Amino acid sequence: MLSSPSSSHSEGILILDSRNMPGTTLRYQGSFSVWNRLYKVGHFYLDLSLKGDESGAFLVGQVICETQKPSSWQITLHGPSQHYSSPVSEYGSFRIKVAEKGEYDLELALGHETFWVRGLDIS
Repeated sequence: MLSSPSSSHSEGILILDSRNMPGTTLRYQGSFSVWNRLYKVGHFYLDLSLKGDESGAFLVGQVICETQKPSSWQITLHGPSQHYSSPVSEYGSFRIKVAEKGEYDLELALGHETFWVRGLDIS
């Protein structure tokens, strides 16, 4: 069940979206459009890329920070009918296979802080 933001939750701020860059055309891999986005989430940056191939789509990301990443960081992608989760590696990276197209919300649990990136279009 998708929880709603509370006082312990903050929204990510979109800094860059490759689909809105001048001169950029929409790219496809397999049947999915691909994109890159950069978000500011608290004291961190979140670099996201949607990739695709013949087997489907996957979301690849990296949490960029100056400090060492604790082992308890977790990413959850909340979709129309399913949720997908992945731990964040010691280098801040993660990869989530996405089985269906739709609009998703990404929950980034960084220890005692939780951040949301809403409205990720996977189509």
